[in-house]
Amino acid sequence: APRPAAPAPQSYERPAAPAPAPAPAPAPAPQQPGPGSGSPAGPPPASYAAPEAPKPVAPEDDIPEADDPDLVDSALSGHELIVRELGATVVEEFNNE
Repeated sequence: APRPAAPAPQSYERPAAPAPAPAPAPAPAPQQPGPGSGSPAGPPPASYAAPEAPKPVAPEDDIPEADDPDLVDSALSGHELIVRELGATVVEEFNNE
């Protein structure tokens, strides 16, 4: 008997929340701080704008170090690159001209 009682309140709350899912967040904010609704509305947009702004990177920080293991200075392409990276065996090569 306790289990049916617990799902009933949850099911009552769920239909109200999913239908106006975007509306509940804005609606409670103006209703609760009615007189100061301008103040609460101001901080969320400011907090959202801050993470979106990219941080500037200094040019010297963008240059890879000489001992960087991920840095590969080989100019391989095509057949040589496939053999080295994938261990492939090329049976026949076609030229598209």
